[in-house]
Amino acid sequence: MSASRIQQLADEARLLLKRNPLMASSVSLQRVATRNLLKRRFQYGRTLAAASKLAGCSAGVEALSGYFPDLADGGYTRLPDLPPAVAGPVGADPYRSSVLAAWMGALARSLEWQAARPDVQVVGRYLQPDLIASDLELERQTACRLSCGIGLVHIESPARSRIMQALLRQCMPDYPRPGYPITDDAELDRIADHLEKAFALIADLDEYGHHRLIAGLHTLYVGVRREPQCSFSSSNELPGSALIVLSRERLRAGDHAATAAQLLHEAGNILLGFYTTSAAASLPGEFQYVSPYKKDLQTLESILHTAYTIPWECALRMACLSTEADPERRARKAAFIIAYAARQVPLIDIARKGIERLGGDVLLDLPDIAAIPSWSSRILFLVSQLLAEEPIAHRQAHLAERQRVLDRQAWDIGQMLLRGKEPIDPRMGRREIDDSGDNVSLWYDGKFHVIVKTPDHAMGEDYGHYAATIRGFAPSEMEAM
Repeated sequence: MSASRIQQLADEARLLLKRNPLMASSVSLQRVATRNLLKRRFQYGRTLAAASKLAGCSAGVEALSGYFPDLADGGYTRLPDLPPAVAGPVGADPYRSSVLAAWMGALARSLEWQAARPDVQVVGRYLQPDLIASDLELERQTACRLSCGIGLVHIESPARSRIMQALLRQCMPDYPRPGYPITDDAELDRIADHLEKAFALIADLDEYGHHRLIAGLHTLYVGVRREPQCSFSSSNELPGSALIVLSRERLRAGDHAATAAQLLHEAGNILLGFYTTSAAASLPGEFQYVSPYKKDLQTLESILHTAYTIPWECALRMACLSTEADPERRARKAAFIIAYAARQVPLIDIARKGIERLGGDVLLDLPDIAAIPSWSSRILFLVSQLLAEEPIAHRQAHLAERQRVLDRQAWDIGQMLLRGKEPIDPRMGRREIDDSGDNVSLWYDGKFHVIVKTPDHAMGEDYGHYAATIRGFAPSEMEAM
């Protein structure tokens, strides 16, 4: 691929980054943050009010409510009379503290589990001022701080907290656990230096994405791992924070472009989650969609997260191609982008169909999500232009993999149909289940399939062949997709 063509594609990717549909949102980030604050204030107030009615819990409730100015001094008992509030910066907003959210969530669940007759001893476990203060100290007094203001915390530190540990494991089930390396101060310095360079790259290539990343995060829980894959994760239940475990291989190689792209992936998850949770009208929660990235039914919100974040990540990776001087590494990165985007082919249409089915109230409240599929499609088209520049043998392997993605999607849908589910997919045509209930004939994307019910959803052998075909031109991350 010529240098001029690489630069052209990178420039087009940068233009698409500027047209990110949630960046030019008619609902400003400030308004979204304020709506989230008000919703969380109401939820937290109700939880504290319920706990305060239990004998022996009042002191703990007062201590916990003290972190939220409007709820302190019994303010949680006067929710309808509380004055309007405006959200401050992410680091100064107690309703965007991941530690306080974790403890408040645990307290709320302890009350829900015992709705009929709450046990004071059980509820009291989640009203321990000393432990809350200790966890909060980690968040506020970080091990080090990036120049953009985001603090870094050793991921092993909150993992020692009973409350934080449960949420960390939900986000990243395989980390931390016994046998994983502990991040010492020297390694933390290397992580900080690596992240500084990744943030600088984002600032250069995606100014709006950089702003949203800083506006949405106050803390990164960081660690290292021996395996070549890196782990990035975030959750609405841990607002204002993300989990990042970098491989020692990534730190040695200095692949700042890959880290920058994965950081923006999490920025997309945080932004979209922040946007949807702030709305008065929630997205429908039914599990009706089969994602090519998963093995089970997903909600529309889950589909939208994947249709939004992965194209954003791919666009930044393409914008970075022109900065990669080594032809071999550039070819590997291009192959990864093409492979990573392959499963977007059916997914974007599924997202578009899901949005078409929304009620008017939801779209009135969340107007900008309607633009996600068309923006993602433009990125996918740009990836197709990158594919056209590949050597013919690799191009054929990529095109064959795209067909395998569609065949796999048909197979997954068939498995759901045979289990009595009715997934929604615009590429699905006529289907007929035989009398035994063990076979379904299905048209998908104009191709006829006969699918046999199986006890599991194991990945087909064809994918392994595809990965081997382009292994010389794709990084190890492909094996983890």
